[in-house]
Amino acid sequence: MRALFPSLALAAAMVLPAAACTAADTPPAAAQPPLTDTEIATIQQLCETASFKYALALDAKDPDALAQAFAPDGVWEVLGNTMVGRDAIRKYWQTRTADWAPDHGRLHSITNQAIDVIDRDHARGVSKVAIYFFSTTDGNNKALAPTLIAQNNDEYVRTAEGWKLSHRSIVRIANVGQ
Repeated sequence: MRALFPSLALAAAMVLPAAACTAADTPPAAAQPPLTDTEIATIQQLCETASFKYALALDAKDPDALAQAFAPDGVWEVLGNTMVGRDAIRKYWQTRTADWAPDHGRLHSITNQAIDVIDRDHARGVSKVAIYFFSTTDGNNKALAPTLIAQNNDEYVRTAEGWKLSHRSIVRIANVGQ
């Protein structure tokens, strides 16, 4: 098993903002050495973290944190809607959550995540998500089962802010509960 963060220096190098690199600092793609196993594992971990931050923002009903999980020009395709850019993503989530009851809870459990690193600035991935709806009021949940199972099809990009989702397309697999 490979160590995901073998050194702080490497982890820091992987989150170095792309904007901080100039043409003089970065050799042309053909001249760059291939990614090491450690670099690949680090990028995969950072992309997984971006995906988990997305889920946590959804569950917290936090439109600002949700928008920040995406690159500035990121694309989110969900429930037949396509939002482009952080402002559109933020506005969509504000609208979706505005009339939810105060005790409306949800949990997005992301599993079976696989991320393929394309290069030092791009990756793509796939994951499954089980979505649970529940009441946060004590005693209101007798049994909990997922309401929806879906697949996330993702593209990631390294930005000046670190690794972000550049495109997430959600495909419904099954409606499970009521």
